[in-house]
Amino acid sequence: MKRAWLAWLAWLLCLPALAAVTVQDDAGKTVQLAQPAQRIVSLSPHATELLYAIGAGGKLVGRDGASDYPQAATRLPAVGLYGAFNVESIVALRPDLVVAWEGPQAGQATARLRELGIVVYASQPARVSAIPAAMRDLGKLAGLAGQADLAAQQFESAWRSLEQRYAGSAILRVVPQVGHEPAMTVNDQQFVAAVFRACGTRNPFGTERAAVPLLSAESLLAMRPDAVVALADRAAAEQWLGQWRKLPFKPAYLSVAPDTLGRPGPRLLAAATALCSRLDTLRRATPAKID
Repeated sequence: MKRAWLAWLAWLLCLPALAAVTVQDDAGKTVQLAQPAQRIVSLSPHATELLYAIGAGGKLVGRDGASDYPQAATRLPAVGLYGAFNVESIVALRPDLVVAWEGPQAGQATARLRELGIVVYASQPARVSAIPAAMRDLGKLAGLAGQADLAAQQFESAWRSLEQRYAGSAILRVVPQVGHEPAMTVNDQQFVAAVFRACGTRNPFGTERAAVPLLSAESLLAMRPDAVVALADRAAAEQWLGQWRKLPFKPAYLSVAPDTLGRPGPRLLAAATALCSRLDTLRRATPAKID
């Protein structure tokens, strides 16, 4: 009886070690929790969506002000916007994990949180393939590894199917527009560029060294793309694309919601599928320019 009791006590003492979780975040830092997180604050809209997608929404206790999906997230306390996070408000929520997009404007807040002993996981998926990896990491940190892995597998399978569907299609020259005044596109190294490649398109500005090459009427006239796609809501897109409508050639002008296509989260799949379908309709009516 005594031996059984000692064995049980030894097992009990080992529980914290067994529950410990260690992952490496997108900034290359080792993130370790003594046990899975129970109180999570998300400081990025994409991270909020990923957490809900893996079933960790019930563990969220706070969010950044831009996290607007799913609807349940908007009922959580907001702790500021990127570049203006309220550290005191975050600390008051007593998180055991903060998930943040770390950049020049967020670094001060997250550095302060680390100084205060709060664990921060930097989530910055730079490629589509990094989305399921982020799901798995967050699942481990939240104690939901099985659910997260299933969600990640489903994402990977659907993304492969999308890529394969258009892999043999004639190439369309398509310019994604990501800004206005000044007008900008992206080079091939940026996250959103992978979505357009999956649709069987090529951005004629994709090889530029600048991450966000500037666009002008002259440069578009020189490249003569088949389409320009504004990553903006419908009203803004009309303004963005209006400046090109007097060009002497007539590319197709499309728009797509930036919070679905531009966020590295689970809604990317549906947005990319819809965009690829629209571009494929254009492809069937447009002689492809392959070079």
